[in-house]
Amino acid sequence: MLELRDVPPDQVSVRLTAVVDRVARVRAAARFLPLEVAREQVEETVDQTRDRSELLDVVDGDDVVGVLWLARAGGGELIVHDLLLDDPARVAELTPLLVDRARTAGSQLLGVGVHPGDPGRAALGAEPGFVPRATNMALSLDGEIADPGGLALRRMTDVEFEAFLTGNADEYAGELVAAGMTDEAAAQQSRDQMAQLLPDGLTSPGMHFFTAWVGEEPVGSLWLCTLDPMAFVYDIVVREDQRRKGYGAAIMNAAALWTRDRGHQVLGLNVFAHNPGARALYDRLGYQVTQEYRALDVPDAG
Repeated sequence: MLELRDVPPDQVSVRLTAVVDRVARVRAAARFLPLEVAREQVEETVDQTRDRSELLDVVDGDDVVGVLWLARAGGGELIVHDLLLDDPARVAELTPLLVDRARTAGSQLLGVGVHPGDPGRAALGAEPGFVPRATNMALSLDGEIADPGGLALRRMTDVEFEAFLTGNADEYAGELVAAGMTDEAAAQQSRDQMAQLLPDGLTSPGMHFFTAWVGEEPVGSLWLCTLDPMAFVYDIVVREDQRRKGYGAAIMNAAALWTRDRGHQVLGLNVFAHNPGARALYDRLGYQVTQEYRALDVPDAG
């Protein structure tokens, strides 16, 4: 029978180093990062979650058969950042222990990022009850990219940016609620993330904001991040009165061309599971899945 036990204090440093290295390798592959950059990002996550994370041995009697890195996150989630099992098929024995851990922590969701080549987390995410919440996808920019036609991207003005930011924060909070968060937790996470990503507003490093125009008609907006080798679409919106005209695809194609022209080889994005229309668009444009975030509702938590 499996049990969870704290890693002995005299082993934490060495064991945590191994966990960071393993998670960094997965992140580097999923996000097209140099390994050293991925490791720095994972180490930053370790520092940020130190007071709300656990490093645990998975044991069977006297034998250590796996290791877990868990961290409580905003929005009432307990996230499995790393899971290594000698036999991934035993994840069915482990899942009830994780649910109990989440319930004790007051976490309404047990979440895990599923990456190709990470059998432990993939096995957990495939357990009954885990459902997709969001998917990261990426497009290689070395292939053919369709011409966006008459659509052009123009940098947002200060006035446009202020209106965009207010609407984006509300929209993102709504997406988080639809993905399973409470209203309060979603609003807080939206505020926190905006503050972290945009310390200098419109001029925040690596952030680019555009209004999409067709002739003299604004039809949508786009938020791109170019801080990493994989450029990333943080937000794309087609105005309600301009939908079903192909402008979503045109904006994405314009974004791909813009980022490729600036030396990026990959463009990534996140799509929530409750938005099948957007997912269908990205599939049609050739985006490939790099990570799927799956979560299990935890009854009677908190």
